[in-house]
Amino acid sequence: MLSPATSPATIGRARELTALREAHAATLDGTPSGVVIAGEAGIGKTRLLQDFLAGLDGVVVARGQCVAMGSLATPFAPLRGLLRDLVARFGASVVLEAAGPGGRLLPAVLPELAEGEASEISQEQLHDAVSLLLERLSAEAPLVAVVEDVHWADVPTLDLLRSLLRTLRNGRVLMVLSYRTDDVGRGHPLQPVLVELDRAREVRRIDVRRLSAEQVIEQVQRIRGELPEPEAVAALIERSDGIPFFIEELLALETEPGDQLPSTLRDLVLARYARLSEPTQALVRLIAAGGASVDHEIVSRVHTGDPDGFDAAVREAMAANVLTADGTAYGFRHALTHEAVHDELLPGERSRFHARYATALEAGDDRAGSSAEIAHHWLEARDQLRALPALIDAARQAVGAGAPASAARLGERALELWPHVPDAEGLTGVRRSQLFLETASAYDQAGDARALAVLDEALAEIGEDDPRGRALLLHEAMIVRHTHGRPGGLEMCRQALELLPADDDAEGQAIRARVLCGLGIISAAHHEPGSRATLEEAVRYARAALASNRDEGIAARVGFELVRALTNLASAFAFDGEVDRAFAAFDEALTLSDGEPNARLRHDEQVGWMLALMGRFDEAVAMADAAVEFSRGFGMERGWGASIAATGTRSKLALGDLDGAAATVRHVRSLHSSPMYEGYAAGAEIDLLLLRGDVDGATRIEREWRGALEDAASGEPEDALELGRTMANLSVAHGDLDAAWERVALLWSGAPVLPGPALWMAVLGAELLDRMRRAGRSPAGLALGEAEGRLRAAFDAAAVWEIAEFWRPQLEAHLAGDDVEAWLAAVAATESGRLPVRVRFTALLRLAQAQLLSGDRTAAEATAATAAALAEDLGMTGPAGEIAEFAARAGFASAAGGGATGAIELTARERQVLELVAEGLTNRQIGERLFISDKTASVHVSAILRKLGASGRAEAAARAAELLV
Repeated sequence: MLSPATSPATIGRARELTALREAHAATLDGTPSGVVIAGEAGIGKTRLLQDFLAGLDGVVVARGQCVAMGSLATPFAPLRGLLRDLVARFGASVVLEAAGPGGRLLPAVLPELAEGEASEISQEQLHDAVSLLLERLSAEAPLVAVVEDVHWADVPTLDLLRSLLRTLRNGRVLMVLSYRTDDVGRGHPLQPVLVELDRAREVRRIDVRRLSAEQVIEQVQRIRGELPEPEAVAALIERSDGIPFFIEELLALETEPGDQLPSTLRDLVLARYARLSEPTQALVRLIAAGGASVDHEIVSRVHTGDPDGFDAAVREAMAANVLTADGTAYGFRHALTHEAVHDELLPGERSRFHARYATALEAGDDRAGSSAEIAHHWLEARDQLRALPALIDAARQAVGAGAPASAARLGERALELWPHVPDAEGLTGVRRSQLFLETASAYDQAGDARALAVLDEALAEIGEDDPRGRALLLHEAMIVRHTHGRPGGLEMCRQALELLPADDDAEGQAIRARVLCGLGIISAAHHEPGSRATLEEAVRYARAALASNRDEGIAARVGFELVRALTNLASAFAFDGEVDRAFAAFDEALTLSDGEPNARLRHDEQVGWMLALMGRFDEAVAMADAAVEFSRGFGMERGWGASIAATGTRSKLALGDLDGAAATVRHVRSLHSSPMYEGYAAGAEIDLLLLRGDVDGATRIEREWRGALEDAASGEPEDALELGRTMANLSVAHGDLDAAWERVALLWSGAPVLPGPALWMAVLGAELLDRMRRAGRSPAGLALGEAEGRLRAAFDAAAVWEIAEFWRPQLEAHLAGDDVEAWLAAVAATESGRLPVRVRFTALLRLAQAQLLSGDRTAAEATAATAAALAEDLGMTGPAGEIAEFAARAGFASAAGGGATGAIELTARERQVLELVAEGLTNRQIGERLFISDKTASVHVSAILRKLGASGRAEAAARAAELLV
């Protein structure tokens, strides 16, 4: 006989239970948190969770369970469990609405939510939708989301859980994960996730430990009501090793004195199963083949006996504490029992049972992500003919559900199986080259460098007898190599084009359009001669193919390539100085994309970037803000939105909107996006802190985000220059001019110089030469004249846009040193508003210094006052300190914050505004003259009227003569 042998109360877990309750209580103020429960098999993790959840009141609990299916795990299986619980509690419509813009795409993960055919969802959109869903639903009631056994989770699920634990910032949400410590060794995909979560302040870890001897004795007393003989207790303590599940199983064996305990833990785990009747054992084995938990509907399709016998066997297994029932599903009391029973399957049983499950799942066609489960069962049944198409379907299903990492692994398994299946192409309707291509593409989407290995294997196997397949593989290899900074992509794309005739059928034209477009893009990225001509050819070819084609699917593919070619051709126009043609091409690409979100955001990012580089900062900020809002509406804020927001921050800094820039940096940081976008944000924050005079803070950010900054700088040449200039400014702040000059040397040691950041970098280089000249030195290994020549050459190479004419006076003034006329021209160039305010300040400061050296003290003081007022208006503490230091050395009182006007004190800026009021200028004209906004000018005028006690501008103007002396 077997007794229930389950303790009515949990023993030795008071500390862990208290920690869980405290973590939950901490979320009730609207601050999410997470808990990771760790412990070996049988230690009582599930029992601890049950006790915790049983003590909650007024809380919505959603649970997800990971199951052991190895590399064929169904993507997001535990997420589906969570979503189903939330739908059961709140209703489908509420859940879809709470998920925001991404809600309409959730049916890609949970098809029962779909009203029609489910659309695909990207990984980014899924993460955003689930995050928003939990946050909004927790406003209705506190949420506890539990995912058990994450040591079995697929990689996309781990990425989602990590993202949620890092990005949830609001909501009464507690996320609880549990895992087996003895199943997570070196190289396990959960390992890096645990390391990251251990560092997160909002996530606490609870280690569930073995029971002490005293606690074992207490558990025995709770179960038996009394203690056995001391010898039996000692043996129990020794055999169980303090693991609660083993204690219960040992106690369940009602042995007579002298009976032998099971010789192995496996025998112990199977002891309850072994005492069941044979028909019940057979049913338990059948259920074990289905998984740790199997829905009744599926089991009923698989079971071949009569229903009454089925029910009787289930009741017997439940009474023996082998099976449990949860809702409509049957599960095992413990995962260890499931694993042991499944191992008991004979080869014939294993094949038959798993084949039945696969057949039942195929017939049902109503379970989300079931293709991966079907593939798993056919493989267990050793039916390769049925497993191969299921694997391919599962891989494509995983891509549609936003799980490219799972898709890649499923694709690789299909590639391994392919040679063992007769006429695999005829069976699946897929060419082997296409399967290679889809698998590599999935790895690339997941950011996994294994894409390179898959493509290398494909190219070694797929020859010119499949020219289209090989051409597409070569094109994909080009993309992946470029993404990972590997050489050889350009030549691969040329080889691909040679395989494809220009005059081909519709399918061939679509492939040639893709390869030709790719060749133009990679040639432009490598600054190859003729790259623009290749892009123009790609546009012409795609237009012709589109005009002659009537197949909607192929037309869509060709149209995509036309948009892709036009977008890159627009950049080529821009780099050649043809700005109007560039904007026209960008706009045409947007029109052809017909509102597709990725195309819209790609357009806004590139056009906004060009506007910023051309000094049209207000337009760039407006476009960035609108694009970020648009990205939010399509669940793309963590990708496109973060990129555009981070680059838009530069325009806010250029305008002197330090508070706006700071808010954007905080927002991008809260998104926990890709390292590259976080690097952009970190670079902007360093510039911001330097403007605010916080050199220590800027240094800390550089140290903290060094890896992300390096990722961002390793992208396009303009990224390297932009972030290089930021690092150079930080070096200047530390007084290290040599380190700053090394950054400037990117202008001639890196890729060819492009318009935009190169202009400012060249001006920064001239500023460094100016500083070095005044210190009586030159750059290491270069004479001043040679260094100056290199700067001029770099500047001239990048001077293809009108903005260069505003930058050039800055370059010439720095190279001229203390030439007053040169600095007057530089200051005049900044009055256009086309240069960053930091550049205007530098020009004003250097003009004041040059004027003082020339003996014109009055002009120098007035210029210094203008610079001080500019820094004051914009809150630029760093530049304010520079001008204050200069004013103190020169003995200028006004530049330090204002001058005396009898009983009335006006600041330096107010004195300037009053002069312009006296000239009869409007607020807008004053703003244009002083490079401040209309609103700021209005604030100054109001302050002046108040201080003067003047009734209006006319009275203030009348008093200006006596005050401004």
